[in-house]
Amino acid sequence: MAAIASSAQTFTTLAYFADGTTLDSPLIQGRDGNFYGMSYNGGTGGYGTVFKVTTTGTLTTLHTFCSEANCADGSFPGAALALGIDGNLYGTATRGGANGMGVVFKVTPGGTFTVLHSFEGADGSAPVGLVLASDGNFYGTAYSGGTGSNCLGGCGTVFKVSPAGTLTTLHSFNETDGYIPGVPLIQGSDGSLYGTTVWGGAYASYDCPPGCGTIFKITTGGTFTLLHSFDWSDGARIVVPLTQDSNGAYYGVASEGGDVGFYGCSVGCGTLFKISSDGTFAIVHKYAQYDDPFAPYGFTLASDGNIYGDSTVVWKLIPPTTFTTVYTFGGTTYAETTVVQGTDGLFYGTYGEDEYASWIYSLDLSLRSYVAFVVPAGKIGQTAQILGQGLTGTTSVTFNGVAAEKFTVVSDTFITAAVPSGASTGAVVVTTPSGALTSNIGFRVTQ
Repeated sequence: MAAIASSAQTFTTLAYFADGTTLDSPLIQGRDGNFYGMSYNGGTGGYGTVFKVTTTGTLTTLHTFCSEANCADGSFPGAALALGIDGNLYGTATRGGANGMGVVFKVTPGGTFTVLHSFEGADGSAPVGLVLASDGNFYGTAYSGGTGSNCLGGCGTVFKVSPAGTLTTLHSFNETDGYIPGVPLIQGSDGSLYGTTVWGGAYASYDCPPGCGTIFKITTGGTFTLLHSFDWSDGARIVVPLTQDSNGAYYGVASEGGDVGFYGCSVGCGTLFKISSDGTFAIVHKYAQYDDPFAPYGFTLASDGNIYGDSTVVWKLIPPTTFTTVYTFGGTTYAETTVVQGTDGLFYGTYGEDEYASWIYSLDLSLRSYVAFVVPAGKIGQTAQILGQGLTGTTSVTFNGVAAEKFTVVSDTFITAAVPSGASTGAVVVTTPSGALTSNIGFRVTQ
């Protein structure tokens, strides 16, 4: 594993949370160019909040959880919010709701909050985040619950929920195919959903009796495929969401396993791995100690084609195996969530110091600004929603070189464009008065 020196950077602290607030949900960018996130605790009563923060650091609380009787609005939210095609924000809280098992909710950028679904056990319990898929529905996992009989309280579920709140259970885990899907799904470039489980699978060991964890894919229609079962030598306890790189491979992290007693880790220090959509698996790196600075909370594919993550440092992975430290937090502080890249090219994330305080930061590494999609796929004639910066005065939008005949500049940070006839999967380029902005990933034209 190679490591090279850091490049120039500008680090800015944007906002500060006192009183032990924990920010363990990554930020997401809204249509307005601002960022939205959640605190797991904090707020009145300490049950968590939804907040907005501008790129200059103005912080606004949109909702405080457990503000309704018996915590009917949920409590202790987990995982990132998801931006809907209606411009609203959707998310989950792990507890509370009508049955105390968590909720799916919607909140507008102005703070109007609505519970869409309360879990009841058979359909899951303790949901852990949503992803907006190309069909306009949200997909997620529940940490426990479901109809699988091999786990006390259920092994967890995969579910679909419409923007109106209609929930459908797509899969109930049964331990042999996974146990505790503890992180959100992602939608791959092939349209399938990919995820991991903390435990379960085909292999059990002394260190992970219920199985060491799995990687799976599932279609939006519910067809489930087990791609990989960890056997401890290649990793165990998968607690970080997958990320797909520009070549179609998926990267992930096992927090345990690897080599026995490797550099003092009694249960293994974990691995960084990649896997293809057909299940071809490879270890990229075996971690050397629990506090390895390259052990991430998650990954972000950035506009330079490299993968970024953070822990005690912010780092860059130049595939396949070269790590670069780009910023060190220093002292006793460390990242609390996955760093994300805004369309202005800057990185945004959170860091904290034990149980004392948390901060939101931006990090300028001089990467290019770009355009991103609310949903990175669509059919000919459908409307693509595009996020960016400086979009006022846009003169053209092209889909893999084919010009959109119809587009609308809604604001300086949001435009829509109809996918033109003859378009194929590839980069979208938006031409603005300040220059051309190219998407960081390809837009997938579907049939």
